Amino acid sequence: MKIQYSILVLFLALISCKKDKDKVEFDRGAMLSNLSSNVILPALSNTESEFNTLHTKVETFTSNPTEENLSSVRSGYVMAYKAFQTCKMFDFGPMADYGITAATNTYPTDTSKILSNINSGTYNLSSAENITAIGLPAIDYLLYKASSTEIIQDFTSHSLASNRKDYLLDLSLKIKTEFSTMTDQWQNYLNTFNAADGNDIGGSTSILFNAFVMDIELLKNAKIGIPAGFQTSGQTLPTYVEGYYSGISIDLAIENCNALQNLFNGANGISFDDYIRDVESEDIEVSLSDNINNQFETIKTKLTAIQNPLSDKVNSNPNAVSAAWNEIKKLVTYVKTDMSSILGLLITFQDNDGD
Repeated sequence: MKIQYSILVLFLALISCKKDKDKVEFDRGAMLSNLSSNVILPALSNTESEFNTLHTKVETFTSNPTEENLSSVRSGYVMAYKAFQTCKMFDFGPMADYGITAATNTYPTDTSKILSNINSGTYNLSSAENITAIGLPAIDYLLYKASSTEIIQDFTSHSLASNRKDYLLDLSLKIKTEFSTMTDQWQNYLNTFNAADGNDIGGSTSILFNAFVMDIELLKNAKIGIPAGFQTSGQTLPTYVEGYYSGISIDLAIENCNALQNLFNGANGISFDDYIRDVESEDIEVSLSDNINNQFETIKTKLTAIQNPLSDKVNSNPNAVSAAWNEIKKLVTYVKTDMSSILGLLITFQDNDGD
């Protein structure tokens, strides 16, 4: 009887081994190809288009600073800022090479530096000292720092109106030109990205996964945690929110959340959600993919409940802000701990509290 039992165990083990050997490894190359073609490049292309439109509207406004043109350029700015939320997580390859994220979205902006540059009329927007005086946050200040009437006066009757026009033009031109150059380079980088389909640290799967996790960390820390005082010993910093002057912080956070979820699901093509299901145990009751998608939905609900402007709500409705932050923390655990473990991917970055 013992001999028969041992033979049975051995037989079952051999069957199990055969199943493991017969299992086809997940096609990371197909995943990367789908993500680059259907998520990354469309996001870059749309953002490039919005930046081009923004610059055109800036040109129109600065040549004729009317109420109608101010409304138009503000609308262009909001659309461009939202579009940037869909691609800022791709901070590797050409985007990292050109320093696009820092140059486009370093906040809070330094209003003193901006005014100093406008006053002098001489500046180098590519210098390190001006990193907090450029990009979308600087445009946010120039277009929204006061009432519409006062903004128009700044660009018409003010003694520095001409300098202010030049500065706004230079800001939007810099964003437009650098982003367009970077997008062109992505076409050259595309084959390299798709071909690096290993699971090692230098592979595109690992690079993209780390970019995904890092951007969720930034959603938690830079967008919510720091302004709300969760990482500053309880001291709230309302002016540290993204889009402070326009008051669109929550809209930007939700747009960013949607983009991250779209990346996770591969725009309904093969992506990380499929990768997880492929390597999970067959008898698992609830897939980690489902938990992550459900968590994204919960976060968006909590963010919507805060309502704009976040700069006011960090003090007037801290419970709603805290609720959203805590849900984002849960998502961080899902992706940084559980997802990393299941897919065998290492976290290669150090946490950063701002972008």
